[in-house]
Amino acid sequence: MKKLILPILLLSFLASFGQGSLESDRLALIALYNATNGPEWYEKAGWNPNGNPGDSPCGWYGVTCEGGRVTGLNLLQSGLDGSIPPAIGNLDQLKTLILGWTVFTDARTAYNPPYLPIPTEIGNLTNLEHLDLSGDNGINYDIYGGLPLPGPLPESLGNLTKLTYLNLGCMLKDMKFYGELDGPIPSSLGNLVDLKYLNLGNQRFSGPIPPELGNLTKLEFLILSGANQFTGTIPASFNNLINLKELGIAHLGDPGAQPYGTLTGPIPTLTGIPATATVDISSNSFNFEGLDLNISRIDFYSNQSKIDINYNVGTKTLTAEAGGTIANNTYTWYRNNILITTIVGNKNYNVTEDGTYYAKVTNSAVPNLTLTTQNEVVTSLPVTLVSFSGSNEGDQNLLTWRTSLETNSQGFDIQRSWNGTDFEKVGFVPGHGDTHEGATYSFIDKSPLFKTYYRLKQLDFDGTYSFSRVISIKNQHSDIVTYPNPATDHFYLKNLKEKGKIVIRNQEGKIISTQMGEPGKPLTTAGIAPGLYTISAGGVVRKIAIGR
Repeated sequence: MKKLILPILLLSFLASFGQGSLESDRLALIALYNATNGPEWYEKAGWNPNGNPGDSPCGWYGVTCEGGRVTGLNLLQSGLDGSIPPAIGNLDQLKTLILGWTVFTDARTAYNPPYLPIPTEIGNLTNLEHLDLSGDNGINYDIYGGLPLPGPLPESLGNLTKLTYLNLGCMLKDMKFYGELDGPIPSSLGNLVDLKYLNLGNQRFSGPIPPELGNLTKLEFLILSGANQFTGTIPASFNNLINLKELGIAHLGDPGAQPYGTLTGPIPTLTGIPATATVDISSNSFNFEGLDLNISRIDFYSNQSKIDINYNVGTKTLTAEAGGTIANNTYTWYRNNILITTIVGNKNYNVTEDGTYYAKVTNSAVPNLTLTTQNEVVTSLPVTLVSFSGSNEGDQNLLTWRTSLETNSQGFDIQRSWNGTDFEKVGFVPGHGDTHEGATYSFIDKSPLFKTYYRLKQLDFDGTYSFSRVISIKNQHSDIVTYPNPATDHFYLKNLKEKGKIVIRNQEGKIISTQMGEPGKPLTTAGIAPGLYTISAGGVVRKIAIGR
């Protein structure tokens, strides 16, 4: 019997101080303290990171215990400065986790560490009911700041199926600051079917809004507004959110970023959302398509981006693509900024002279929105251009155009742009000089962007030239590709959709470089040591090797 006493005592000790014990909770709390500049916390009464095994953390500031385990941690008033360590996942009995951060502006504390993404180990906290990392104390923005951690969000958040409250928003709106959470919203959040509150606001998410969020039928508040660049439209599954009180998907702007969000229509049926809910889809890229049919459910929808305008050279007709019920639309046309006509129920305008055209469009069912088209420059070419069109063919774009008459025609420069304004030459096709029979031409662009704008510069032998209308081609099936890979002093992101932030991280997840990328423009590797890195761009993550 005596021989059994020591093993039994040892097992008892390990059970008390090993994994899944109050001791493992204490060690996880100390790891959080050390990772977030604990000595400088505003509130830390009782915290003893230099204590002994077996010391109880239950009297520490913000720590709540039940049944000999840590079940609550509220450090909202402490002002953490650092990243959440993976050891947070050992607090497996937590029901409440609330963290507050120091204000993060250009005048930071001297500590100012590199911030790492939320660790995947947070998905181990399967007893969590309330998770708030926003830092919003509703008291004093001058002392406490919002969530400073970068993206992407871990898929493991979908393990927290007991959550009723999830706040990962960044709350420093008065200081015009937006958080660094980027990349796509994990579809696994659709597992959190008990959620009543979900706030991912004031962040920089991209990619499509996951339709799985429509599974969260108990939601009362869904906040997705921020400096986001979502693609696609509002998921049709949002019609299942029958308990909503507030839905926010507005684009709030961000210095150096796109002034509008990229969510487009058509807006799906939203009549399942209560009429009493507040719905805000402002400052995106919606037109009237679907908006006119859901106007009873949408409260704020102003300030949408400019809409497309098309010019048919053969018929000399301009078309304003405003969507919605055409009979309800009023089109006010301008040439060289001068009002020329107003047309009701017809989106076309027949051009009679050269100039710069645009239209403003209103819809009688949508009283607080006026859509404005892009500008369209109409010029008479030295040749009679019957048609100019393009199509996406896999990973390349095919341009075709046809003339009916050519006089002194040297040929055509093919010009390409990522934004419809700044063009560069990508090829040349010789003309037929003088011909009364016309000709058909084609050109293949083997390196198109996600959305590429094209125009023709028709050249005469005497040096004069004129431009065609601008057309655009979307490459819906293309994916972002890094090239060259390996890279030396620079690299490109083929198929980048639009201007936006590019984040380069090392293998440990540390941010090495943040740059503003533009379609067709190189990104520098200056100051980056040779090695293997990951690149976050346009809602996707790609690997790249950098050498010298």
